[in-house]
Parts: sequence; C-alpha cells; structure tokens
Amino acid sequence: MRVMLEFRYDFAQQRVCQWCRATEPGIRESDPQRVIYTRNLQLKRADIRLAEEPKADQTEYQFVNISSQPENHPSSKNQKLPKHHKKQTCSPINHVLFLKTHKTGSSTITNILNRYGDKNNLTFVLPRQKQLFTFLWPARFRVSYSAPLYNFGANILCNHARFNKRPMNYLFPKESSRYITILRDPVTQYESVFNFMHFAKPLGFKDEEDPLGTFLKFPPPFQEIKPLMKTTLALNLVRNPMLFDLGLDFRYFQNVTAVERYINFLDKEFDLVMILEHFDESLLLLKRLLCWELKDILYFKLNERQDKQKQKVINKEVSEDIKSWNKADFMLYKHFNRTFWKNVKAQGPSFQKELKIFRHRNEALTRACLQKGNFLDEAYTGVYVKGYSLKKNVPKRKRKLCENMMKNEISYVKYFREKINNRVKKIEEPEEYLDDPKNDWEMASDLEHDPILSGVGSADAAPVVPKPDSLEGKGKKP
Repeated sequence: MRVMLEFRYDFAQQRVCQWCRATEPGIRESDPQRVIYTRNLQLKRADIRLAEEPKADQTEYQFVNISSQPENHPSSKNQKLPKHHKKQTCSPINHVLFLKTHKTGSSTITNILNRYGDKNNLTFVLPRQKQLFTFLWPARFRVSYSAPLYNFGANILCNHARFNKRPMNYLFPKESSRYITILRDPVTQYESVFNFMHFAKPLGFKDEEDPLGTFLKFPPPFQEIKPLMKTTLALNLVRNPMLFDLGLDFRYFQNVTAVERYINFLDKEFDLVMILEHFDESLLLLKRLLCWELKDILYFKLNERQDKQKQKVINKEVSEDIKSWNKADFMLYKHFNRTFWKNVKAQGPSFQKELKIFRHRNEALTRACLQKGNFLDEAYTGVYVKGYSLKKNVPKRKRKLCENMMKNEISYVKYFREKINNRVKKIEEPEEYLDDPKNDWEMASDLEHDPILSGVGSADAAPVVPKPDSLEGKGKKP
C-alpha cells in the first residue's frame, strides 16, 4: 500500500508543523506503515539547501515522499529522499537608499550595493558635479544635487549624502523603498574620524604628544571652530559625527529632548540600522530585508586605514572623554544597538545557521581571490588605505567578481556615469553631420542647381551674367 506524505518545516520555530496526510482511503494517521521523518533528518536536509535560499526564515519547504516501508525497514536506508521544492514568499527589493556615514564600514556596504545594482542593471542616483563623489556634503541632500535621471527612475543611492527627509522621500518613496544606514561604537568611530581626517592640524593640536586627548581636554568653543569648517569641510564631523551625517543640526547637540526626538524620528525613517561591530549579522539582516541571495552580500573590507595610522590603544581616560564629547552619538548608538539585537532575535534559530554558512562562503571566496600581503589603494587623492592584490590563477568566471569586490567608490561612480551616458546615447538623435567629411550636397545630382546665366531662346531674357573677376581661376585644377 502506497501513501503520500507531506511535510512542512517551520524555520522560525525549528519544528515540523504538519506531519502527514494519507492520500488513499482507509489509511489512518496511526497506521504503522506511514513514513515519519525524524526532526534531525529534517534539520540536516534543510541545512544543505540553506545557503542557496534567498530568505531561509521566510521560505516554506515541502518534503514529499512515497513509500510503503516503515522508518526502520532495512531497505529504507537506501531509499532516496526527494528534492525539496522551495516556495519563495518575497521578491527582491530594488529601491534602496543607503545613508553613508563616515568611518563606519560604509564603503564596504556601498561596494555591495554597487555590485548588485550593476548586475541587475539598476539606475544609481549620482552627484551632479562630475568632479565630485558626494552630494555636496556637508550640505543636506537636495534633488538638485543629483545628476539627471532622464526618466530612468531612481533605484539606489549610496554615496555620501547628508540626510534630508523630504527630497529623499521624493526620490525614494517609503512605500516602495528601503532606507538603511550603519553605525559604529562612538569611541572607535570618533578616533578614526579625528585621525583619518587629520583634525589636529586645523584645530591647532598637531604638535601635541596626544592630539586627540589634548583636544578633548581643551576643546575650542564652537565659534572658533565654525570658521575653520569653511576651509576644512571634514571639521563638520568634529562632534557627534554620526548624528551630523544623519541630519541633526549643531544647535541641538546638547539638547537631550531634541536628541531623543530625533532618534525616534530616525527609528521611523530607517528600515535597518546596521552595526559595524556585528558586520556579518548586519549583512544577513540586510539580505533578508531586501530578499536578496547570499552571493549578493559577499564582501572584502574596503577603505580600511593602514595599521600605522591607527591609534593602537585608546586609554580609558580618552575613551571617557570621547563619550562625554559625543553624548548624542552615544544615545544614538545605544538605541539602535538595542533594536539591532531585537531584530536578530526575531529572526529565529535559522539566522545563526545561515550566518555560519555565509561566513564560510565569504572566507572561501577571500582565499580563492586574494594574495596574502600588504597592499595599498588610493582612496582619495594622496590618501592611501589598505588594498588587495588578485591571485594570478583565479578562474576567468570568478575573476570579474573578485575585481568588482575590490573596486572602490570613486571607480564605481566613474563607471556608472559612463554607463548612464551610454543609455542616453541610445535614445538621443544621431550626432550632427556638420563636421562629417561625407556631408556634401554634391553626393547626388537629382536636385542640382541650374542658374540662369544667358538669355538664349528668349528675347526678353536677362543679359548674360559675366563671371566675377574674383572667381576667375577658382575651381580649376593646378
């Protein structure tokens, strides 16, 4: 007697939520000949496919088997189990606004978005000025700061832009788009900003033994720093740099009520706030939010400072001073670090399994692509960061992926400018013929000009027009 059994696996609860249903009359659920898959077998087979699924916690698996043998029957050990049939319950999101914050691992996120958008031929919002790679940061974003979209629509924005709700909501409507950003522990983030941007020089602390520590002990008043911001734009990040990038004005930095309200406002605006200290978990949340695949979030760390540029140890006193100087940023980080882990917990046990698979695949790709050693990459003019060198024996089919994962933000912006220009050319009129050497009306003679030069055949005709002396000799071959 043959019985059709159907199994459904609930990843969120880690249990089989529907056991079986007999498809032939007379077969009861308690019949000893029905097949029962054990929970361990369910988990094992689910793990095999987990890396290939776009969203494990939202994917329903159906296991179907036809067998007349009980589980402990000798022949059942050789019985081939059926393939699963996945039923995806979400579609990839292709409208993403990434608010890029400074020194938070955001360049690596930008590379991921650039690769995904390029692969899927999506349209990027790019800065209007060809010589710039930011949207006139530190000014708040405006639609007029972006290059024309030519009715192609906006899919991804991922270059430095200061948050501004109204114009960003205009380009990326909330109902169809996802808003994401990333934060970092304010102690390490501020140290990185201060030293990478060389704040000590314009602030007058360059000759101090510990420029950062000394500055925090004796910070100049705002009215002394403000004029310096016009010549050194990066100094806009001199206090609470993450909240500044996210759009909060200096006037509110010491107003606890205003800071709390703004954090609550950001909580409503952003669908995902990632945390650098938990980068892999952040990427997996991103993958699930956007309904992408694991291969879409593979990465190499980009724009990382050279080891010699890093402050090896931040002593406790300096650390506490950083916290005091950037209290608003700490409130921001504390709030979203808490919501981050609530989000992770809500994913269920499948999250940790997929995280393990993701890390394994990322490490394997790193070993396959990159040489070991110390290499440099020019992030900006005269500014060098850690870079990579590709192995010579990387297979051709994988080489392009490896190269794109190493590509920095500036290279991608140049590439996308050229790509959108090529799209425009396909719908434009042909180039003007004015400078074309073949552009000559003598190419045909159907409508040749025949001037009236003599009165032959008519008594009333005009007299013959003599050829001007100025034209004598012209047109004759030497």
